[in-house]
Amino acid sequence: MVVHTRVVVPNRRAGDGLTSWGAPALRPITLTRLAQQVLSSAGWSALRTAERERWMREILAGAPLTMLAPIHERVSTVTCLLGLMGELQRAHLPPDRVTQVARPGREADVALIYAAYHARCVTERRYDAAGAEHHAALLVDLPCQSTLVHGFAYLDAAQVALLDRLCDSGSVLTLPAGPGTAARTLETVAALNAHGWSSTALHDPPRSAGDHAIHGYLTATSVPCLSAGEYPDIEAEVRACLRQVRDWLAEGTPPERLAILVRNEGQYLETLADIAADYQIPLRSGLQRPLLASGLGQVLQAWCDAHTQGWPYRAVSALFTHPLVDRPEFLERARELRTTTPTGLDAWGSEWRWLALPESTTWRGALIGTVQRMLQDFGLLARCKDDVELNRLVVRFLHRLEDAAQRDGPCTREDVLSLIGFTLRSIQLPALAGKSAVPVLNPLGALACTADRVWVLGLSEGLFPAARSDHPLIDSFIRQRWSAQGVHLPDVRSLASVEDALIVAMLGTAQEELVISRPRRDLEGHALRPSLYWTRLHPGHSLSDLDAGSDHEREISSALEGTFSSRVAAGRHVELARHLSLDSAHAGHLSTSLMCPDHTWTPTELQVASTCRFRWWAEYKLRLAPPPLPWSSLALAALEGAQEPGRSDPDDAAAAALEAHVQTLRTQGQWRPGPLWPAQRLELLSRTRQLTDLTDTPLPASLPGENGPHLLTISAHSHRFRILFPGTRVERTPHGRQVTVYRRSGDAGALGERSQLTPDMLMALTLQATRATIGHYVALDTGKPSGTLRHVRKPTGDSPIMAAREVLARLGDDLTSGDVRPLVSPVMEVCQTCPVRAVCRLGLEQGAA
Repeated sequence: MVVHTRVVVPNRRAGDGLTSWGAPALRPITLTRLAQQVLSSAGWSALRTAERERWMREILAGAPLTMLAPIHERVSTVTCLLGLMGELQRAHLPPDRVTQVARPGREADVALIYAAYHARCVTERRYDAAGAEHHAALLVDLPCQSTLVHGFAYLDAAQVALLDRLCDSGSVLTLPAGPGTAARTLETVAALNAHGWSSTALHDPPRSAGDHAIHGYLTATSVPCLSAGEYPDIEAEVRACLRQVRDWLAEGTPPERLAILVRNEGQYLETLADIAADYQIPLRSGLQRPLLASGLGQVLQAWCDAHTQGWPYRAVSALFTHPLVDRPEFLERARELRTTTPTGLDAWGSEWRWLALPESTTWRGALIGTVQRMLQDFGLLARCKDDVELNRLVVRFLHRLEDAAQRDGPCTREDVLSLIGFTLRSIQLPALAGKSAVPVLNPLGALACTADRVWVLGLSEGLFPAARSDHPLIDSFIRQRWSAQGVHLPDVRSLASVEDALIVAMLGTAQEELVISRPRRDLEGHALRPSLYWTRLHPGHSLSDLDAGSDHEREISSALEGTFSSRVAAGRHVELARHLSLDSAHAGHLSTSLMCPDHTWTPTELQVASTCRFRWWAEYKLRLAPPPLPWSSLALAALEGAQEPGRSDPDDAAAAALEAHVQTLRTQGQWRPGPLWPAQRLELLSRTRQLTDLTDTPLPASLPGENGPHLLTISAHSHRFRILFPGTRVERTPHGRQVTVYRRSGDAGALGERSQLTPDMLMALTLQATRATIGHYVALDTGKPSGTLRHVRKPTGDSPIMAAREVLARLGDDLTSGDVRPLVSPVMEVCQTCPVRAVCRLGLEQGAA
């Protein structure tokens, strides 16, 4: 009996499985790790991603290229060639053999680049991830010993060459075999036989659910222990999968003994993460994502882009208005500058000039004095106290830069930006990192692994098998010609056969229960046909109905089957009533009166109600939109504070007066600041400062106790309205009492001239409430009157006060009868900017038109 002193497996999870089966002394190792150890013992070191790109750019710049010369600087060219270098190394091709078979043109360019890349790797003793096995197999001295190689579905040429040199006599390598074996697996067997290995067929009856599934797949027979489910789209498929996983967990199966298998994790990961969060199921994935894909990475990359682009408005705005940046004043400044789009940081404030690195600087000054200060001043470090994930990212980033930050030597701006960009790309973070979580595996991660219960997602064409296409430089025709001359580089057909080997490996993972599924549509809504694997697998039965994850899911499932719950039936009746314009509460016909004589109206509320009853009902009664900002009242408080005698700094005085007034409004329950108040406050103080600068002389003193609020009770036919006018400034002039109302340009209350209750009508009501003879509006941004109205002692039928009574009478009639139907405005902009447009069907149709 041969005692194997080394065990080689395809991945770490497979090694952990062997160890848990009672063989801890074997200490399994992956083939890639074994190759890296061999190279490290020979003095080789790994080549990082950024170094590979730099190498390729240097080779392209110095090589005498022909066809690729005009496009050698493109990023796509570098990426394409790096992938091709990996293919050539995995095929274990000597550079001189490629040069011999390459024809002039693109083939000769590829051969030249491969020879230069390979020679540099050998000269500097560096290897990339794709070439570890290739370069290890070329070493002179290798540790040859008896080895057990288990769990692989196929091997490429470099892996075969390395194992042939590492394995002593008596070594054993296992591969799946039988009728219908994948072509790539048979190619591996032929390659091993060519190196002197002998093949022996092992006949063992199927035992696990995975064994039965593989047997049924290879022989095209029914599999009794296999369940299958077909779903409308990927989201529905993932929901069914996670509902089943939840049931398995509830039955007592440990999460480590479950597995969700998918061909491409990137296509399913976002959906899996979102729905798993809803179901509170922890997931773990081996997929790594760079720090650049995180919010922190986006902020730092935006800072780098602003440098390289010369600090244009678009780049600076992308940096300053990022959601992670906690500086509300940037939002207001971005709105102010979006019409002029100036270049540079001075437009955003001279205090931010330090963000721009000089051409020559020091490592310590750039990384600590600028980058770390930016994270501090932008509020990211403060946010780390409450955001654990952000704190982890910041710690990883600063730790990576720690060595460079301790240097006192000089450097250039390009050096710093290159280091930041490299760090953002090189720091890899797990996409899903839950503890004691259900693993989400791709086929390579599932090789030689076992799980009690397994769900295989995505057996639709284009998802699994994955779509394959010819390489743009070395296509299948070139590869076939090379193969005829003894240079074997797998073509697209051979690469497609890899999928057959992978599906066998995935099916073999299941021990007790196996479920396969497929979506009919992808994430973009495109139809997906069943894959070959779906049609070849014959499940013993369809997947049994699973408990829905929520009441909403149960109602949807029942409705699709034709059974409606009472809530769904009531909703269906509402939709029919809306469609047929029947009288109902959902169509705006309420059964009770909304007119209350004791209700106190504001001018803004009256304008909204006179323009659209439905908007008033949704915004003020149902509270579906935040309360509007009382610009007039707040602006008057700030302006009075700025011009109060004895104050040295008008800006500080305006801010203090504004804060005191806001506190008063909050205490009285008239208004509460919303999430946008910090930016709105800055805009308000800025407008007050402009108005103070534009006014040549101080405003006349207001009458004591006459700055509001003023209450007016007015009758309109049989209805009575109580109207409260806040924020009015009453002054004594030679012409009598004068009232001033402040507002933004083009913003008369809520809707301006588009309202049935026009600004003139509102001013007429204001004059009556304040007992003034003259009234005018003043624009906050220009300081100029935008409308003046004089009091008329004996109003005629067409006067503003009489017109206002008619508008109020119609409003009172509708509210008394409970009529709050939407009134589509002839001005399309009114409906497009309505805050409750999302719940107004007529408003949506008007906006779409």
